[in-house]
Amino acid sequence: MPTDPPPDVLVVEDEAEFAELVARWLGGHGLRVTVVGDGALALRQIRDRPPDLVLLDLNLPGLDGWRLIDEIRAVGDIPIIVLTARGREEDRVRGLESGADDYVTKPVSFPELLARIQGLLRRLRAARPAGAARSSVIERSGLRLDPTTRSLTVAGRPVHLTPTEFRLLWRLVERPGEVVGHAELLRAVWGATYGPDDAPLLRTTIRNLRAKLGEAAPGRRFIATRYGLGYQFLDDEAGGT
Repeated sequence: MPTDPPPDVLVVEDEAEFAELVARWLGGHGLRVTVVGDGALALRQIRDRPPDLVLLDLNLPGLDGWRLIDEIRAVGDIPIIVLTARGREEDRVRGLESGADDYVTKPVSFPELLARIQGLLRRLRAARPAGAARSSVIERSGLRLDPTTRSLTVAGRPVHLTPTEFRLLWRLVERPGEVVGHAELLRAVWGATYGPDDAPLLRTTIRNLRAKLGEAAPGRRFIATRYGLGYQFLDDEAGGT
């Protein structure tokens, strides 16, 4: 019986010793790893042979990580995990707002990093089921979400979402009017290893979603915050906080 090939992970890291440690750890756990130490070289490789996931440092020669995230998002929706020593809240928010799916700070636990990579790849595969039925499409309040193509239209207008943004919106839209808790969303969208310390991931992704939905449908509120509880998809014209 044929088996799926190992996922391709592109590690973009200019600290050679650290990059080698990451590559050895990931390679020893079934991933196919390529290391590139320069942002411009990484971009050329991504365009020539898109990997399944990019593990990206921010401080890079040539083309820094911020610009590389923008360029990758211009190419497509390849999952991006930022792995950096820049642990300030504003850097984390900027990375997520730029389109990264996760943001991990150094020093890092390699088992945790592996779990986050595997979880992101697993959820990406699950979001693209082979031969998904048309009935799996959700159409609600002017939104149309297609899990097969992971695409969103708002009032017929295409809206580009990252894989993580799509998963989060799907989780809310499939339960209209219901308050979905912070912990449940973190586990469902990012994985079982995510908890209260990762709340900025959730807040920033919600903010990004609201901005994209608001641009597509000005004046329409889709996601309400229920403070201390979670978030709620509004299936009508009612307001939210």
